[in-house]
Amino acid sequence: MTGTIRLLALSAGLSTPSSTRMLADQLTREASAALGADGTAVEVTTIELREYAHDLTDALLTRFPSERLSMVIEQVRAADAVIAVTPIFNAGPAGLFKTFFDALDVELWKAKPVLVGATAGTARHSLAIDYAIRPMFGYLKADLVPTSVFAASADFGADTEGQADERPLAARVRRAAGELATMLRARRGTALPADGAAAETSAADGSAETLAVEDASADAAPARPALDPEFADFVPMGDLLPRR
Repeated sequence: MTGTIRLLALSAGLSTPSSTRMLADQLTREASAALGADGTAVEVTTIELREYAHDLTDALLTRFPSERLSMVIEQVRAADAVIAVTPIFNAGPAGLFKTFFDALDVELWKAKPVLVGATAGTARHSLAIDYAIRPMFGYLKADLVPTSVFAASADFGADTEGQADERPLAARVRRAAGELATMLRARRGTALPADGAAAETSAADGSAETLAVEDASADAAPARPALDPEFADFVPMGDLLPRR
């Protein structure tokens, strides 16, 4: 991948320190590692939205952003991807988080890669990402990373199976960060060296023998998936009924 990748992290945490900022830092760290695996330079900027609370309120009332907020808007515009993390209050994102997106032009988010994260005291709020946050980004026409990361209080510091969620937080963060890296590489038409080498090897092995196998398999019946021993005598309905 050529050129520097600019990642912008938005944290809507209301305290210092906050678990929201902790999750944002984990996501940016893993995303930087995934993107830099092929030597790509990554530039990370983290913005605490609470520092712009008054500017956001004024922008909503006057429809004119302050100089400080205008700099943030330009950072969003210039970012190759945004990592947006919010705490969950009353089954929804923090008001500060929603205010930020209300104050900005909706066109700013069109086709912008966005990785979503959220934090809360308990896992009971985890569905807020799907029914309250994702629909907002869908309306903004952002390009959402498939995997979102929710972290309850018990997830922090739980790095082994059984301590918190079914999958440790670190594993979920790595998966989401990897998907973001894959999305950005696809936009730039590049891939990891290992992926490219595998593709070249596959192309080199496309010999006459491989083509012959493909031609033979084209006329053969599709392979059936392996069955458990208790279903060994199972006969598909298509074999029982006469063919017409």
